[in-house]
Amino acid sequence: MQNYLREIKSIQSKIEFALRESDFEKLANLSADLGSHVEALVSNSVFKDTITRHELADLQSLLSIVQKYQEETSEKFKDFTLKVSRKQKMHQAYKQ
Repeated sequence: MQNYLREIKSIQSKIEFALRESDFEKLANLSADLGSHVEALVSNSVFKDTITRHELADLQSLLSIVQKYQEETSEKFKDFTLKVSRKQKMHQAYKQ
Protein backbone atom coordinates (compact mmCIF):
# COMPACT_ATOMS: atom_id res chain seq x y z
CA MET A 1 0.00 0.00 0.00
CA GLN A 2 2.76 2.44 0.90
CA ASN A 3 4.44 1.90 -2.48
CA TYR A 4 1.21 2.85 -4.26
CA LEU A 5 0.78 5.92 -2.08
CA ARG A 6 4.41 6.96 -2.62
CA GLU A 7 4.02 6.64 -6.39
CA ILE A 8 0.71 8.52 -6.30
CA LYS A 9 2.31 11.36 -4.33
CA SER A 10 5.09 11.53 -6.90
CA ILE A 11 2.51 11.81 -9.67
CA GLN A 12 0.72 14.52 -7.66
CA SER A 13 3.81 16.72 -7.58
CA LYS A 14 4.25 16.27 -11.35
CA ILE A 15 0.59 17.20 -11.88
CA GLU A 16 0.98 20.35 -9.77
CA PHE A 17 3.99 21.39 -11.86
CA ALA A 18 2.11 20.70 -15.12
CA LEU A 19 -0.82 22.77 -13.82
CA ARG A 20 1.46 25.70 -13.02
CA GLU A 21 2.95 25.45 -16.51
CA SER A 22 -0.48 24.93 -18.17
CA ASP A 23 1.00 21.88 -19.92
CA PHE A 24 -2.27 20.19 -20.87
CA GLU A 25 -0.65 17.37 -22.82
CA LYS A 26 1.45 16.38 -19.82
CA LEU A 27 -1.59 16.79 -17.56
CA ALA A 28 -3.57 14.34 -19.67
CA ASN A 29 -0.81 11.72 -19.47
CA LEU A 30 -0.27 12.22 -15.74
CA SER A 31 -4.01 12.07 -15.06
CA ALA A 32 -4.26 8.75 -16.89
CA ASP A 33 -1.26 7.48 -14.94
CA LEU A 34 -2.79 8.63 -11.66
CA GLY A 35 -6.07 6.98 -12.57
CA SER A 36 -4.41 3.65 -13.31
CA HIS A 37 -2.46 3.73 -10.03
CA VAL A 38 -5.55 4.53 -8.01
CA GLU A 39 -7.56 1.86 -9.83
CA ALA A 40 -4.85 -0.73 -9.16
CA LEU A 41 -4.80 0.28 -5.51
CA VAL A 42 -8.53 0.07 -4.91
CA SER A 43 -8.98 -3.14 -6.88
CA ASN A 44 -6.37 -5.00 -4.84
CA SER A 45 -8.35 -7.15 -2.40
CA VAL A 46 -5.38 -7.50 -0.02
CA PHE A 47 -5.53 -3.79 0.77
CA LYS A 48 -9.26 -3.83 1.43
CA ASP A 49 -8.77 -6.19 4.36
CA THR A 50 -5.63 -4.60 5.82
CA ILE A 51 -6.15 -0.86 5.34
CA THR A 52 -5.27 1.28 8.35
CA ARG A 53 -6.96 4.46 9.51
CA HIS A 54 -3.93 6.47 8.40
CA GLU A 55 -4.03 4.95 4.91
CA LEU A 56 -7.76 5.59 4.70
CA ALA A 57 -7.13 9.23 5.62
CA ASP A 58 -4.46 9.38 2.88
CA LEU A 59 -6.97 8.03 0.35
CA GLN A 60 -9.62 10.55 1.43
CA SER A 61 -7.06 13.32 1.09
CA LEU A 62 -6.15 12.02 -2.35
CA LEU A 63 -9.80 12.15 -3.41
CA SER A 64 -10.11 15.81 -2.42
CA ILE A 65 -6.83 16.62 -4.18
CA VAL A 66 -8.00 14.93 -7.39
CA GLN A 67 -11.20 16.98 -7.26
CA LYS A 68 -9.10 20.13 -6.82
CA TYR A 69 -6.99 19.14 -9.85
CA GLN A 70 -10.14 18.70 -11.93
CA GLU A 71 -11.38 22.15 -11.00
CA GLU A 72 -8.00 23.80 -11.57
CA THR A 73 -7.49 22.07 -14.90
CA SER A 74 -10.93 23.09 -16.08
CA GLU A 75 -10.34 26.71 -15.06
CA LYS A 76 -6.88 26.89 -16.64
CA PHE A 77 -8.13 25.26 -19.83
CA LYS A 78 -10.98 27.80 -20.07
CA ASP A 79 -8.48 30.62 -19.65
CA PHE A 80 -6.19 29.05 -22.24
CA THR A 81 -8.94 28.61 -24.84
CA LEU A 82 -10.18 32.15 -24.21
CA LYS A 83 -6.68 33.55 -24.84
CA VAL A 84 -6.28 31.48 -28.01
CA SER A 85 -9.69 32.56 -29.27
CA ARG A 86 -8.89 36.20 -28.57
CA LYS A 87 -5.57 35.93 -30.41
CA GLN A 88 -7.26 34.29 -33.39
CA LYS A 89 -9.88 37.04 -33.55
CA MET A 90 -7.20 39.71 -33.38
CA HIS A 91 -5.22 37.95 -36.09
CA GLN A 92 -8.32 37.72 -38.32
CA ALA A 93 -9.10 41.40 -37.76
CA TYR A 94 -5.52 42.33 -38.64
CA LYS A 95 -5.72 40.31 -41.89
CA GLN A 96 -8.80 42.25 -43.02
